[in-house]
Amino acid sequence: MKEDFNKLRLKHHGDAAMMHEILQRECRYKTASKLPRTLRCDGFTFPSLAVAEMATSDAVADVHADMIPSDASILDMTCGLGIDSFRFAEKASAVTTVELDPQTYAAASHNVRALGLDNVTVVNGDSIEFLIASDTLFDVIFVDPARRDSSGRHYAFKDCSPNIIPSLELILSKCKLLIIKASPMIDIKGAVKELGRDCSVTVIGTRKECKELVFIINSSSPASGNPKILEAECVTIGYSPYKFTPDEESQAEPTFATPKIGSYLYEPYPAVMKGGGMRLLSERFGVGKLHPNTHLYTSVEAIDNFPGEIFEIIDIQPFSKQGIKAVAAKYPKINVATRNFPLPAPQLASKMKIKEGGDMMLFGLTASDNSRLLVITKMGYPL
Repeated sequence: MKEDFNKLRLKHHGDAAMMHEILQRECRYKTASKLPRTLRCDGFTFPSLAVAEMATSDAVADVHADMIPSDASILDMTCGLGIDSFRFAEKASAVTTVELDPQTYAAASHNVRALGLDNVTVVNGDSIEFLIASDTLFDVIFVDPARRDSSGRHYAFKDCSPNIIPSLELILSKCKLLIIKASPMIDIKGAVKELGRDCSVTVIGTRKECKELVFIINSSSPASGNPKILEAECVTIGYSPYKFTPDEESQAEPTFATPKIGSYLYEPYPAVMKGGGMRLLSERFGVGKLHPNTHLYTSVEAIDNFPGEIFEIIDIQPFSKQGIKAVAAKYPKINVATRNFPLPAPQLASKMKIKEGGDMMLFGLTASDNSRLLVITKMGYPL
């Protein structure tokens, strides 16, 4: 049961020990689903609610750990709560993690001991200054620049902290591989251009949302005025990744198909939608794309390994007064989504005077012949 943490703070105001205890209880409550593995450690402590809320989840940290070689030496330039560093430590030979804030540094140092990680060194200081003073060459440097401050949210690397762009040459001179975590809102091509190096890109998400982008640069990659994406990998946690190169995408020859009742509709997972490769999806998985700009697919038989949600099509109506009336009368409660459609989902639901909810999904979409359709599907396939 959720506690009233604000009420508890008022009750124990002035009692430093109790205030610390309340903070730990609130942080554990708010991160229970994000950090189930980490919180098995009873002695794990949080420096602040803000740091807890911004921390990498256990599941995403596992994806980051998969990116590093076994027995590598790692520098994490932005420790924070330390979840990434602690996962790296399970695979790496040694991890050095730098934290600027003294309180967060103290918590990370405590947690290293609580977790029994004897190959992790926590440093209190500025990570750029640490690199300037260090003679160590690391196998991997990982950096997750802070994207929020008193002025709001930021997406471009130059606006984050630390600003790695002026120090990129320095950072790359200290490692073999550089891994940079970025906002899911960042424009991929724009980010690669800002970095000025050829990059591999990993997009990480769940079935419901895109969580982050990761840019991976080999230190031997020279600066370029026309940097390119070497490979894209779309990782949906718990599912097989979808990998492709820009050349594979540009050379792909998609097929186009019209959705039919009794067939299946596919919606790529959010990480795939962000990462791209929409033409290649059709060719690789043998599904028909509904329209060049409608990133939905269809097939007569269900394709179980498609990197997205699968829906069974049970009804199709034209987007017309008659079609709207027919759908609203038959499906007064249905979830609504739109793809390449003149109305956003909330506006379409309002226009149709239907309530959202239940186990069915209505897609407002544009088909290959440019017609607008209302496609009614059953959610949750396969059962």
